[in-house]
Amino acid sequence: MEALQTGFAVYRNSVDDINRAARRDPRRFVLRTERAYRKNIEEIALRIAAGSPQCRIAMLAGPSSSGKTTTAHMLADALRRAGVGSVSLSLDDFFLGGDAAPLLPDGRRDYEALEAMDVPCIRRCLVGLMRDGECEMPVYDFEKHVPFPYRRHVRLHSREVAVVEGIHALDPALTEGLPDFDAHRVYVSVKQGVTDGGRPLFGPNDIRLVRRLVRDSRFRRTPPEKTLSMWDNVMAGEYKYIKPFRRDADMTVNSFHAYELCVLREQALPLLHTVPREHPRRAYAQRLAQGLERVCPIDSRLVPGDSMMREFIGGD
Repeated sequence: MEALQTGFAVYRNSVDDINRAARRDPRRFVLRTERAYRKNIEEIALRIAAGSPQCRIAMLAGPSSSGKTTTAHMLADALRRAGVGSVSLSLDDFFLGGDAAPLLPDGRRDYEALEAMDVPCIRRCLVGLMRDGECEMPVYDFEKHVPFPYRRHVRLHSREVAVVEGIHALDPALTEGLPDFDAHRVYVSVKQGVTDGGRPLFGPNDIRLVRRLVRDSRFRRTPPEKTLSMWDNVMAGEYKYIKPFRRDADMTVNSFHAYELCVLREQALPLLHTVPREHPRRAYAQRLAQGLERVCPIDSRLVPGDSMMREFIGGD
């Protein structure tokens, strides 16, 4: 199957072009970018809706802070508008919790590893959804870091699709050997950076890190120095567990939003400035801060409440 690659060039990705659009009409800049992203999701939904009626599962993967959770919900909504019912499932609910994750060489737990998840349970649920249109899946308690004692009953009615999202959604270990398993495979990530005078200012991974710094601080009360300390292990896990399988996707989504650094700027800069001088990633934090200072700010209140960016900046 020929891969469908969605992305948009509403605005070029140079900081001068971004700043020009932000100063000229920030509301139009934000809304035009949002419309383009939604159009991309609609294209994927229409492709899935036109596919085999027996294909009842869409596996959606992406690295950390790629926007996959919100994109999965947007895809489910777009499928319903295309006449295909849908439910959203997160592989995060299959975390084993506690001390079940394997150890890294430095003694910390590797929560990016597939072994941190209940793989047999995932496979049972996928088979149940594919064969019978239903399954009993766990629900994870992220505050206590253990599964809840109850299960969630998931049922697919006629012509409904389960959108299953998670960093391991494209890993063949989840589906190898499953009889007659068929799924739509979607990969979402930031696929472009921002340039300054033709030179890189932010790479795609830098943009994802800025997103994560803001999200971790706002929703997980994680200080920026801790997020920075974890980032190398996160990236190592991506190259080991996620990126080798992105070529297996038949649809890919570029989650870069041209205006996003303009909005992230106001929350990210104070965080980056608090990174201690002795921190081993202090120079990196300073480089990110200097880049953000080159970006024209945009009021986060201009961002729609259902935007993918709300996954990181929260609501106003």
